[in-house]
Amino acid sequence: MSPEQRERELRGLIAPIAEELDACSVDLTRELDSASEAVREVVAHANRYRGKRLRAANVLLVASACGRVTPAHVKIAAIVEMIHMATLVHDDVLDGAEVRRRVATPNARFGNEVAVLLGDWIYARAFSISTKLESQTCSRVLAETTATICRGEIEQSLAKYDFGLTVERYLEMIDAKTAALYAASCELGARYADAREECVRAARVFGRSLGLAFQIVDDCLDLDGSESEVGKSLGTDVVEGKITLPILHLLARGGPRERRRVEEIFRAEGSFDRVGALAAELDLIGAIEASYADAERYLRAALDALGPFPPSPARDCMAAMAEYVLCRRW
Repeated sequence: MSPEQRERELRGLIAPIAEELDACSVDLTRELDSASEAVREVVAHANRYRGKRLRAANVLLVASACGRVTPAHVKIAAIVEMIHMATLVHDDVLDGAEVRRRVATPNARFGNEVAVLLGDWIYARAFSISTKLESQTCSRVLAETTATICRGEIEQSLAKYDFGLTVERYLEMIDAKTAALYAASCELGARYADAREECVRAARVFGRSLGLAFQIVDDCLDLDGSESEVGKSLGTDVVEGKITLPILHLLARGGPRERRRVEEIFRAEGSFDRVGALAAELDLIGAIEASYADAERYLRAALDALGPFPPSPARDCMAAMAEYVLCRRW
């Protein structure tokens, strides 16, 4: 799929809030500006991380589905995207990734030290902006969410090469490191629209379910995606020793010999195609298919959560976004 086709696909998903999302992008550019020439150079490079803007879109779509999009929602959407950008910068340092959005990552371009500081600077800017909102709900929710994201990343880092990891523990980690920000985005969209509590709870369930499915699909794409299509370094999970859901399914499907072979491939020294070895010697395709089935169950939960929202174009786009997350290849 060409970049133009992708843009058209995403435009269809966010049609009811396209104008507000464009305003969010303008706001984001303005808020990331700096008087420091050095910071401007690094931020300009990181700005290329802007991609699907799904979290920002969820803030605005939920608000629209609740019947009220305000200027605060546009600001919150920008803040959420800044937090997401900061997590990507830090993730790429942790993973040693060299490419994202088809350009060199900040750590590859400027080194790990600058990349870590860049992520910290973006976090600081995001929370500084959030304190200027009339209601401090955004600051509170996103502060708790950012702490949750960091906890999830710490837990995942400490679980590397843990071949006894359970599916339940894996889900807890991705709930923290990925789904938490989706849930918070949707909750804030509802709260700042003065929605009734039933809709706020439903929005959180929708966002959390969407985020869980998104991360499962992301973990599958790391094993069977195309770097030219996905637009970032792939195969990094295996290289870094991360045990993701497809690997858990692979381990569960095999006997002692297959499990030992998975561990040997993960722990092998030197540079070679670990994903290729897993695919050639074991039922990696079946494990990936089982993972997509798990992702589909979470997407059904997301769709079920739309019940309290009245029919509207925004609600339809939320449903379409769930379908998009499952079928995406980038």
